[in-house]
Amino acid sequence: MNEANFGGEWMFAFLIIALLFGGGGFGFNGGGASIWESNNAQTSQLNDQQILLSSANNNYETARLIDNQTMAMMNNNNTNLVNAIQGFNSVNQNIANGFAQTNQAIADLGFRMSDCCCQIKTMLLENRLQDTQIALQNAQNVAVNDAQTQYILSQLGNFVPKTATTA
Repeated sequence: MNEANFGGEWMFAFLIIALLFGGGGFGFNGGGASIWESNNAQTSQLNDQQILLSSANNNYETARLIDNQTMAMMNNNNTNLVNAIQGFNSVNQNIANGFAQTNQAIADLGFRMSDCCCQIKTMLLENRLQDTQIALQNAQNVAVNDAQTQYILSQLGNFVPKTATTA
């Protein structure tokens, strides 16, 4: 017998077992299809999960990019706002300095006007004093002349001019 080298009997037995348990398709069709369908379904589910995970990751990354862009825009807006406030503060400081200088100039002008008025008043008073001193000197000269004239006349006495006598 050729039982050791797998003769035709063994092959026939194998075919019968394959037909009984494999549904006539040698494990590839019939009952074996459910294994393939199950495998395909599992692969499909894994693919779907990968797609969902990838989509979730993409959504997360997109949200992070939007957050980062929003933060950058907010930082830029904050910087612009700080610059604008500093600009307004600078303008206000310049205005305040300008008014301070104007007030100082007005105060200086008031002092100079007051000083000018004082100088004019002093000059007018000096001129008036000088005119009064000149008038006093003239009056004193007149008084001295009158006194001298009176003295000379008093020393002469009663002067009676001599008239021609008949001799």
